[in-house]
Amino acid sequence: MRSLIIQFRVIFALILREARVRHGRSRAGYLWTIVEPVLLIGALTFLFSNFRSSSISGSSFAVFFATGVLPFQLFRSSSQYISMAIEANGALLNYPHVSKIDTIIARSVLDFCTHIFVITLVISFQIFAINAPFPADIPMMLFVIVILMAFAVGAGLCVALLRQVFPSFANVYLILMGPSFFLSGVFFSINSIPKFFRDILVWNPILHGVEGFRTAYYQGYRSPDLDMAYLFWWAFTLIFLGLLAERTMKKMIP
Repeated sequence: MRSLIIQFRVIFALILREARVRHGRSRAGYLWTIVEPVLLIGALTFLFSNFRSSSISGSSFAVFFATGVLPFQLFRSSSQYISMAIEANGALLNYPHVSKIDTIIARSVLDFCTHIFVITLVISFQIFAINAPFPADIPMMLFVIVILMAFAVGAGLCVALLRQVFPSFANVYLILMGPSFFLSGVFFSINSIPKFFRDILVWNPILHGVEGFRTAYYQGYRSPDLDMAYLFWWAFTLIFLGLLAERTMKKMIP
C-alpha cells in the first residue's frame, strides 16, 4: 500500500509538471489545444463547403467532419505526445521512485483530460452555434474515447521504447500518421465507399474508433463494418507488448 501511495504521488507530481511545461509557459498555451481543432474544422469545412453530409445524419459537413477529426486527433496527438515521454523526462529517471511507465501514465492522464475538455467544448459550441444535433449516446461516446485513448497509450508506449533503441523510428511513425488522416474515415463514411476499398480500410483500427464515435453521436447512423472489439484488441496487444518490452529492457539495461 505504501508503494502504491508513493507511485500515486510521483505520477501526480509528473502530471503537474507536464501541465506546467506544456501549457504554463504562456497564457495562450492551453488555449492553443482548443484553437487548433477549431481552426482545422473551420478551415476544412470552408474548403469542402460543397460537400453534403450523409442523408442519415441530416446535418452540416462541419458537424460530420468534427465527429471524425476529434477522435482522430485524440489518437494522433496523444500517441505522439506519449511517445516522447521518456526522452522529455530523462533527467527525472535518475530518481529511484520515478520509472519510465510513470512518465507514460502521467502524459496519458493529462492528455486524456485535455481531449475530453476539447471534445466537450467543440461539440457544445456546434450545438449552440450551428444547431448541431445533440449526441445520441454519450456513454457510448465516452466508451469509444476510452478505448481509442488506450490504443493511443499502447502505440505511444511502443514507439517510446523503440525510440530508445532506434531513434529514427520517430520519423517513421510521423510518416505513417500522415496518410492515416485520409484513410481513417475523417472525411467520409465507410458506408459511402465501394466494397473493395472498404474491405481494405477496415484493417485500420483508427477507422473503427472514428466510426464508433460517429455512430454514438448520430441517432440514425449505422456502420455495419464497425468492430469495437477489433480496436480493443489492438489497444490491449500494444499495451501488453509495451509493458513486456519495458520490463525486458529494464532487466537487460538496469
